[in-house]
Amino acid sequence: MDNEMLKKLLVEVPGKLCRNMNNKFIKSILKDLMIDFSPQHYMILHLLEENEKLYVTEFVDMLSITKPQMTSLIDKLSKMGYVTRTNDIDDRRKIYIALTNEGERVTQKINMVIDKKIDSRLVNLTQKEVVDLENGLLMLQKFCFDCNDKSE
Repeated sequence: MDNEMLKKLLVEVPGKLCRNMNNKFIKSILKDLMIDFSPQHYMILHLLEENEKLYVTEFVDMLSITKPQMTSLIDKLSKMGYVTRTNDIDDRRKIYIALTNEGERVTQKINMVIDKKIDSRLVNLTQKEVVDLENGLLMLQKFCFDCNDKSE
């Protein structure tokens, strides 16, 4: 494969992969579980699971959405009892979001279904395909982290 084709794939594949995971894969899981929110809602819960609490502005940066969109997403999760809003003690203009116990429970439930669905797909791959997939994902991860390097 020449470098031109490789560059094209590196630009196209990650975006398509992410959209497919969010739009089809996660939506189907949420529908199966009869949870009435979007993949973006799940991403917020997932990020909180990894980070304990985050400021609204951090979500805006991580999810590449506007502050009004973020407010709407958080409003719904708060009404459902999955997250809490708390003003920062040092700067009351800053609001951080954290998972409630119910939010942790629903996130773990979704994660278990995601794991099962991925397992059901991985079982159809040969050992070589699994190794190739792992190596490809590790390489893509390394490439993406290198893209964030500010020294360039």
